Amino acid sequence: MQETLLVAVDGSAHSDKIVREGCELAKKLSAKMVLLYVSKFPDLTEEYMELGGRSPSSPRAEKYVEVAEAVTSKLAEIIRAEQISYEVVFETGNPAEKVVTTASDRRASMIILGLKGLHGLEKIRSLGSVSRSVIENAPCPVLVITGEEGER
Repeated sequence: MQETLLVAVDGSAHSDKIVREGCELAKKLSAKMVLLYVSKFPDLTEEYMELGGRSPSSPRAEKYVEVAEAVTSKLAEIIRAEQISYEVVFETGNPAEKVVTTASDRRASMIILGLKGLHGLEKIRSLGSVSRSVIENAPCPVLVITGEEGER
C-alpha cells in the first residue's frame, strides 16, 4: 500500500516551504500527497451540505472557491514539477478538526503542516493553536515545518 502524506496549507508565504518539504519526503517514501486547504467559513459548510454536496452558489462561497483554487493551484505546480502523485482537497470549518478528519479519511501516514504563532513585539516562536490541536488529535505522526522559506 502506497504511503499518503497529508500536507495542510493556509496560503501564507510559508505554505511554499511546507509543500517543498512534503515533496522531499514524498520522493524518499514513494508516497502520494493530499494537498489540503481549509477555509474557516462554517456557513459554507452548511450551505454545501444543504445542496447535497454540490458547490454553493452564494457570492461568499464563490470567493472561498476562488481563494482556495488560487492557493492550491500555485502549490500544486510545485508538486507536479516534482512528478509526485497528488490530489487537492478543499474543506470548510475548523481547520484543526478538518486536518485530523481528512488525515483519518484518507488514511494518511503523516500530516505535514506549519508552525504558527509569532506573538507580540518579541516575535517569540510558539506552537499555533491549529498545530497544537492537530498534534494532540492526529491519527498519525505529525511533522511541523518551522522557519521561513530558505531557512533550515
